[in-house]
Amino acid sequence: MKKILAAAALLSVTACDPYYGQDPYGPQPYPGPAPYPQEPYPGPAPYPPTPYPGQPPYQPTPPECLISASREWTAWINRMPGTGAPTLVVSGKVTTPTGGYQVAFDPRIQIRKGYPAQAFVTLNVAAPTGPATQATVTHEVRWEWPLNQPVGSVIVSCGDKTLADITRIQTAY
Repeated sequence: MKKILAAAALLSVTACDPYYGQDPYGPQPYPGPAPYPQEPYPGPAPYPPTPYPGQPPYQPTPPECLISASREWTAWINRMPGTGAPTLVVSGKVTTPTGGYQVAFDPRIQIRKGYPAQAFVTLNVAAPTGPATQATVTHEVRWEWPLNQPVGSVIVSCGDKTLADITRIQTAY
């Protein structure tokens, strides 16, 4: 049986003509001169990138936070029976300059390990898409994140602003 399989494999390999009877390695890819310059690769671009002549150097813009005021920040850990895994609950009030803005927490959380551990949460602000009132508006914000370890403080930020540093964190059992 092994001899029959070996003979069949040898026969199938010899029956192939992958080059269709042309030169030993097939036709030449370009019959005339090369369509691109035959110069060596110049290498990696300099970092940071150089600007075009007459242009200022690139400076990334920091994310803008349109929150004019914030207050009443609280954070607590929910370990009550029947609620599932423990969660970190953060709530507060923020004020935007005009109506129509939408304010919400980013669902991602960052934990800086150490003693005590720190949690970093971010607020996102979306500008109004249509007409907006010209009065300041207060938004109540609240979010829950699953938490596997105790935290000593929670930092609430928006863009490049730090809105709150909550150090008094209660645990509800």
